[in-house]
Amino acid sequence: MNRNLGFLLIAVAVVLAGCQQQNDRLISPDDVILVEVDGQPVSLPMLEFMMAQRGIDEDDHDAMRELLDELIRLRAVANAAEREGLAAEPEVRAQRALRDMETLQLRYFSRVHEEFPVTEQAIRETYNNQIERSGERQFRLETIAYPRQADALLRLAELQDGEASFDDLLEAAAGEGWLVEPTGWVDRSQLGPELGPMLEGAAEGDVLSAPLQTPQGWRLLRVQASRDLEAPALDQVREGIERQLVRQRLEALVEDLYQAAEITPMLPVEEVGD
Repeated sequence: MNRNLGFLLIAVAVVLAGCQQQNDRLISPDDVILVEVDGQPVSLPMLEFMMAQRGIDEDDHDAMRELLDELIRLRAVANAAEREGLAAEPEVRAQRALRDMETLQLRYFSRVHEEFPVTEQAIRETYNNQIERSGERQFRLETIAYPRQADALLRLAELQDGEASFDDLLEAAAGEGWLVEPTGWVDRSQLGPELGPMLEGAAEGDVLSAPLQTPQGWRLLRVQASRDLEAPALDQVREGIERQLVRQRLEALVEDLYQAAEITPMLPVEEVGD
């Protein structure tokens, strides 16, 4: 790209970052400086990054000129903020430090993904395991969400002892304003390792013998209908599986780095925020 910038930078002196920029750790001495604004640099990597973000081609000289002008204006405002002491404010320093860490994290994750991409074998193995966990049937469930586990267990005991029917509980729960709703079609894998197996061989009208914990509360579940599982083809779910594997890998990576880090407390927890 550098040779194409010549047309853009006829009126701009291109120099290497000198001693004035060495105090800025984000500017390398090897960076090409396109222009200085009140002694502060706008570099070629800045322009290239913004071009990539905006989708500007290196042959689009008009757009490049406009973008460089935008960066100069941004640098001028940042310089004014620096002069007025805003950069020294704790909140501003915290925001800049966090943005720096987030940028490095994203770049690190990208490099890991580039060096160790998700393989076709891993995608197929995950797909086959998911099909196996799903079972051969799908179910539509009626649910009653109770705010506490104890409430759900008490109602379940009433069902098992014949003191109430599920329809009685539906009516009572609706009167209390508790969430009463059917699910879409689900398979056993979606209920987790404890409740999922209870769906194996379940018939319409059966109530599962344990409540399901959800963000909305503890749900009692009754089978409303069932049908043969219609599993999606691999190509329909390939992208989702790949995203899942990437997320799992990165979560494991973060945990490994966390466990390996040397963490030195500098302030007692009870003093944080005082």
